[in-house]
Amino acid sequence: MKIRHLVIVSSLSLASIPVYAGFADTMRDLRNTLNQFNETSKEVSNTAKEWTGSRATTNSSYAANGFSMGQQLRPKINNLPLYQTADKSSQVINKLSKNADIIFAGNMTKTGLIEVTTEHGNGWIESHLVQ
Repeated sequence: MKIRHLVIVSSLSLASIPVYAGFADTMRDLRNTLNQFNETSKEVSNTAKEWTGSRATTNSSYAANGFSMGQQLRPKINNLPLYQTADKSSQVINKLSKNADIIFAGNMTKTGLIEVTTEHGNGWIESHLVQ
């Protein structure tokens, strides 16, 4: 009788080995999928940090000059030239009076020209000539 029980128990344990192997394969696949997900989320996070970092750098240059996008500005002088492009040698669209409404559009060049919107259209003006 004892041998019979031993044969039954050993046959049951041998039959369960493929089940354990299948379970181990499934767990290994799950672990690999989770690792891939973790790596992808890290890449997305780093990309987001790079993007917001470059954006923060750009905005800080505006803050350093005291302008924020959409801010209303006023010319310090009469006949302030409104340039067509971000170059002082470009065509002057119009000359703005001291009471002209000017809205900062958010772009600025290294030479100090800022992009603005006025009643005469979009253009570029010298940042040190507005307040």
